[in-house]
Amino acid sequence: MSKDEKKPAEKKSGKKAQPYTAPEGSFWAKAWTLPAVLAGLGLLLVIVFGVMGNVERLGYAYLFALITVLTFVFGGLFLVIAEHLTAGHWGVTTRRIPEVVASAAPLVGVLAIPLFAGVYSGSFTMYDEWMHVHHHDAEHEEGEGEHDEGDSEEGDEAAEDEASDEEASLFGASVAHAQHGDAEAEEHVAHHTPQYEALHHATLQKKSGYLAPTGWGVRALFYFLIWTVLALFYFRTSRKQDETKDLQLTNKMKKWAPLSAIAFGLTLTFAAFDWVMSLEPTWYSTIFGVVIFAGSAVGILAFTTIIAISLIQRGVVGKAMNVEHVHDLGKLLFGFMCFWAYTSFSQWMLIWYAGIPEEAVWFHKRWEGGWQFWSIVLMLGHFALPFYYLISRMVKRRLPMMMIGAIWLLTMHIADVYWYVMPQFGPLTPRPVDFGALFLVGGTFFAYVFWQLGRVPLVPVGDPRLQRGLDHHQSH
Repeated sequence: MSKDEKKPAEKKSGKKAQPYTAPEGSFWAKAWTLPAVLAGLGLLLVIVFGVMGNVERLGYAYLFALITVLTFVFGGLFLVIAEHLTAGHWGVTTRRIPEVVASAAPLVGVLAIPLFAGVYSGSFTMYDEWMHVHHHDAEHEEGEGEHDEGDSEEGDEAAEDEASDEEASLFGASVAHAQHGDAEAEEHVAHHTPQYEALHHATLQKKSGYLAPTGWGVRALFYFLIWTVLALFYFRTSRKQDETKDLQLTNKMKKWAPLSAIAFGLTLTFAAFDWVMSLEPTWYSTIFGVVIFAGSAVGILAFTTIIAISLIQRGVVGKAMNVEHVHDLGKLLFGFMCFWAYTSFSQWMLIWYAGIPEEAVWFHKRWEGGWQFWSIVLMLGHFALPFYYLISRMVKRRLPMMMIGAIWLLTMHIADVYWYVMPQFGPLTPRPVDFGALFLVGGTFFAYVFWQLGRVPLVPVGDPRLQRGLDHHQSH
């Protein structure tokens, strides 16, 4: 720790600094500059390798980056709402970190504009399959209008019979080739049989009412509006309490916590359906939103742990954060890591057990083209190895060791989001545009987060439960 960081801010500026605020000139007062530089580097990579290179790849890369930062907003909202919902004192001193992260929701909405502009302009093609269904349906209806009703019905029946016979014939030929050891035919049977194609088209038609371009965009605006309202309500109310010390503000935030939790849970789930699950539009999983939530919780807890340990080591927050608080964060991180593993395994196990081809196609793409290696890395790196590392009480009470575990899981969380998005593009071939999009979106996001952390009290000093939080200690 430098001498400048130890000096009170009022000696430098002549003004009385708020308690638990990063001193002027200290690391945390200017930490935002590093992610800002990364954002500039990311913009350069995006322009060179995306806009002037592979625009289609840029669409997937930008979606990956946007979903990554969104998971931190989700996690921040979850922690803040959960702490007010439970009225616990255990997380009071570290609550300002997720409050600041969640308050970036409006910024993420702005960062989402290039994605939606690219999708609606046709530059980004990741949703083209279901967006074009409506166009083809309209053309089909126009064609049918040229015939009378009776002729149309007879023609439809004849077409269905002909298509059925053709599909059966093609399927039989594919099976015959596969039985004679034709590897390409065997892959065709597994992924592109006429029956599969027919089911794919039928499922897509049934979802066309929900996966409509206009409704998709309107829902996105609604999601960001809800997240922005929730995030700014809790952040601004907490900041107001820093100044006024009004105890009624705590009751106000607690009163709205149940409704906030419901709104947050529903919007997270449907956003996951709209933006990630719809990349494979005929695939569906009712637990998909829960899996995304579990990853979000891991991401925010890892990030909060890293920031809390850094603040402790640099002496910025005095004794407001200590080993006891980090121990609690470590237990939560361990618990939600296990929850992530449970939900992820359950999603795979139920689909594997059912053995329905059109349901398994999503996992096929993540077990081919090099993605098998990435999947195994996530199994080991996101659960097996950190499970044995973080299960130890000793690790959770030693700040350097806990820092290593949190950084590792934060990295695995980003890798997990990459695994959810990029296999839909093709084989595992990381490109500079992938890093560029992550640096651009993530750098902008964390530049804001670190800037806020450098200017506001790092502890909610007006919370009536603060003293209990300061005195918090582990009983075992």
